[in-house]
Amino acid sequence: MERVSLRTAFHGEPDNLEDGARAADTGPDQVTLQVKGGKVLLRVPNTTPDDKVISKEFMDDFMQLILELEDGSELNVTLDSSTDMANTQLIPANERGRESEG
Repeated sequence: MERVSLRTAFHGEPDNLEDGARAADTGPDQVTLQVKGGKVLLRVPNTTPDDKVISKEFMDDFMQLILELEDGSELNVTLDSSTDMANTQLIPANERGRESEG
């Protein structure tokens, strides 16, 4: 995991701590998580040739990302244009084995 303060990431931005502000006032941090592996699922017409499957058109229509994160947890992200929704689910590493059992 890599974590950086967005305020200090931009050169030239004033540091609120220098002005006596509390640390909570410095803004959000950006956190980068490493992905160990995963899958991308797309829905395509059954007449779509394999070399045409990976396209913006199909990714914009429906895409599910199943990602194994650096700590062993699984992140599922579903983007579905038919419902105009994005759905996320995080399965902690210690619960992943139980999911497949039951």
